[in-house]
Amino acid sequence: MKLSPQQVVQRFENMKSQRGVWETHWQDLADYNLPMKDQFNRKNVRGEKKGIELYDSTAMVSCDLLSSALHGMLTNPNSLWFLLSTTDEQLNSNEQVIEYLQELTRRAHNIMNLSNFQTEVHEFYLDLCCFGTATMTVEEDEDAIVRFSTKHLSNIFIKENAFGVVDQVYRRFSFTAHQVVEKFRPQLLGASEKELEKELGPRIAKSFINNSEEEFEIVHAVYRDFEDKSSRPFKSDYVLISDKVLLSEGRFKRFPYIVSRWTKLSGEVYGRSPAMNALPESKTLNIMAKTVLKGAQKVVDPPMQMPDDGFVRPLRTAPASINYYRAGTQDLVKPIFNDTRIDFGFQALEAHQNKVRQAFYIDRLNLQNNDRMTTVEVNQRVQEQLRFMGPMLGRQQTEFLRPLNDLVLDMMIDRDRDGDVIGNPPPEIAEVNLDIKYTSPVARAQRVSEADAMQQALAASGPMFELDPNAVDVIDAEKIVRENFAIFGAPQKVLRKQAEVEAIREAKQQAQEAALQQQQQLQESEVVKNVAPAIQNQGQV
Repeated sequence: MKLSPQQVVQRFENMKSQRGVWETHWQDLADYNLPMKDQFNRKNVRGEKKGIELYDSTAMVSCDLLSSALHGMLTNPNSLWFLLSTTDEQLNSNEQVIEYLQELTRRAHNIMNLSNFQTEVHEFYLDLCCFGTATMTVEEDEDAIVRFSTKHLSNIFIKENAFGVVDQVYRRFSFTAHQVVEKFRPQLLGASEKELEKELGPRIAKSFINNSEEEFEIVHAVYRDFEDKSSRPFKSDYVLISDKVLLSEGRFKRFPYIVSRWTKLSGEVYGRSPAMNALPESKTLNIMAKTVLKGAQKVVDPPMQMPDDGFVRPLRTAPASINYYRAGTQDLVKPIFNDTRIDFGFQALEAHQNKVRQAFYIDRLNLQNNDRMTTVEVNQRVQEQLRFMGPMLGRQQTEFLRPLNDLVLDMMIDRDRDGDVIGNPPPEIAEVNLDIKYTSPVARAQRVSEADAMQQALAASGPMFELDPNAVDVIDAEKIVRENFAIFGAPQKVLRKQAEVEAIREAKQQAQEAALQQQQQLQESEVVKNVAPAIQNQGQV
């Protein structure tokens, strides 16, 4: 149902109070993995230094490496990572439908690459790897058709429906009074304080008239209105929290927020991340690194000991300095520690650093150094690593990639004018639902097992083909070739269309028949040539 401004603020306050424990956890994660996003339990000053208390950057680097790997494995900008198809398998073999859907896929991919998607999706992956929950908005754009924006988790509050799908997002942000008027009431930019107070309340009005830089919290609530039966069931409300004033309202056809979780415990709404698994080691590693640095400093510049008599103080330790002592004394200045095992400290550090890297799957993403590996072995190792990552990234196909593609395609259809955006779809797919097949490296790695199974089956059937050559007739080699191209994500445009294949086969058959006919004519001429002399000789006899 439609909520009043008071109900929106009340629901927001309830959601805010329910996630208090999460914010403490997220603050710890940010401190050790993403210091630039540590705005959960503290108010930051713009431009302040970040991560100044970190003594080891293993967790921070590992988080960035995993997010970069996800970027390359799931949404690589240099290759098509999804392919549109239909839910009708018979239509999927229609060459006209295949050609159109491949062109539509390329258009959607280009639209995302020409927008700000690639810059925002990296921030999305960083949040996912660190906090376990990432949020992105997909909105219409006049120039680029779509515009993306990754939102900081500190300002996002979510709720699930009965099926575990996030269908409510409340986003908190701050505006000055001038920004509020400029964004939501531009017609009041030259209004009096009384007119402003009537529309926006006394606090905004006074702050606007005084040209104050005070910021006011606003909540953007997007939720499903079950009482609305129109084609735009998602309600959008902007409410000023302090005075509970409705600033703007609207509707969406599709939920504009994409909320994805790395993994999720039953009964919890927010996700859990690899950084949470690495947090104990990250804290331990930071303390150890500080201690080892102190130990290394003592080895390089050790504390000194000297007798309490016989030396002229103070002791000078700078280069080329001179220290005086009384003649006849045998006591010398010497370091307190001269047998410190600093190498043991670095060995202990390396052990904990490896545990952090393992929590972020860095050991799975990097090939082990082996100078004797062949190309085939390297490819097999890469496929094994990608298959290992597949189950962990399966949730991203459901919570991130599918809603992302649905939103982009919807906006392309809405902006289409005479086929300038989506082209001219064939009439066969007018009433058919579209489906999405993922062709990213991870998705392909999951399907490579099908190609391996075909190769093994053909290898095992080889002896049978030798015993009975007619057994080859049960195999459709053409289908195997086309299926291999689909499994490995090779460009389908290099394959000939069925009509072209049939024309080539017909031309080959005609050429064979012509050659056979020519051969028969040559044989007949040879027979005539040989028979004619024999008949002539017989006549002479």
